[in-house]
Amino acid sequence: MDITGLPPRDRSLYRILYKRLRLPRSVVHGTMGALRRRRLGPEIGQRRALLSEFQPGPLALDPNTGWRFVDRGESAELTELAERCAALFESFRGEGHADEVLARNPSKRFLLGVRSGNELLAHPELVKLMVARPIVDAAAHYLGSVPRLEGAVLWWTPPNASQTSSQCWHIDELARRQVKILLNCSEVTADCGPVHFLPGDRSEALREQMKHKRGRVNDEDLLARTQPEEIRQATGPAGSAIMLDSSRCLHFGSRGNERDRLVLAFHFFAADAPVDSRYHIELNAFNGPYAELDPIQRLALGHGVTA
Repeated sequence: MDITGLPPRDRSLYRILYKRLRLPRSVVHGTMGALRRRRLGPEIGQRRALLSEFQPGPLALDPNTGWRFVDRGESAELTELAERCAALFESFRGEGHADEVLARNPSKRFLLGVRSGNELLAHPELVKLMVARPIVDAAAHYLGSVPRLEGAVLWWTPPNASQTSSQCWHIDELARRQVKILLNCSEVTADCGPVHFLPGDRSEALREQMKHKRGRVNDEDLLARTQPEEIRQATGPAGSAIMLDSSRCLHFGSRGNERDRLVLAFHFFAADAPVDSRYHIELNAFNGPYAELDPIQRLALGHGVTA
C-alpha cells in the first residue's frame, strides 16, 4: 500500500473557523483533525504502530513540562546543523542580501527570514540533518506517533527596541501539540533577545487561572502570577538548542536585542494536525540526496512507505 502525499492542510478554513468565527481552539482542532484523519486513512495507524519499534533516545522531552535543553556537542547533528546555518548566513550577508531583507521589512525588523519553507529544499544537507533519527525519535515519543517535519525557517534577529507580535507572551495555535527546535546558530546571551518561556505544565495552569483562550498575554498579568526563576531563557553557545512544545509553553522572543541573533526554528506536528504552517516544507521526491533516508525519516518528511 502506497500512503504518499495527500491534499495540503487548509489554512483558509482554519482562519475562517478560528479567526473569523472565533470558535474555540479545541473545537477547530478536533473538527479539522478528524477530517485530516479521514483523508490519511491507514497512515495514522502505521505512524502510531511504528512508535513501538524504537526508543525515545537521548533527546527525549519531558512529557509534563514539554521542553528540553540540548547543550552544544550533545547532539552531533544539531551541532553540524548550526555550523552549516551560520555559514549559509555569512554567505547570505556577504552577497548583500541582508540589506535587501531589511529594506523589504520596514515594519518588522525584529525577526527576518533568511531561508524558510521550501527554500530550504535547495539545501538538502540541512533538511536531512533536521530529520536525523535522534531528533525524529524524540519528537515521535512526545507526540505519540511518527510526526511530520512541518516547517522550518532560519531567523535573523537584528538589534531592536520593539515589543509587538511574537515579542509578546503567546502560544503557537496551529496545533494542539508540537515539538519546535530552536537551534542557536550563533552564541545567544541575555542581550541577544533569547526566547523566554514557561514550562508546559506551568503555562497550562497559568492560562487556566487567567482564563486565557487566544491571543497575546501581557507582561503585567503574567508576571503578577509567576516567580522570576520560573521563566527560562534559551541562551547558550552556537550549537545549543531548546526543544519546546510551543503549543503548550507560553513564550516570546526577539525582544530588546542589543546584538544579532541567528536561530534555526524547525518543528514537528502529528500527521493529523489540522493545518500547515506559514513555513511549510513539502518534499515531492526522494531521489538524489534524499535517497539514503530510512522509512522513518521519509515519514517525517511527509511520505509513507510501500508495504
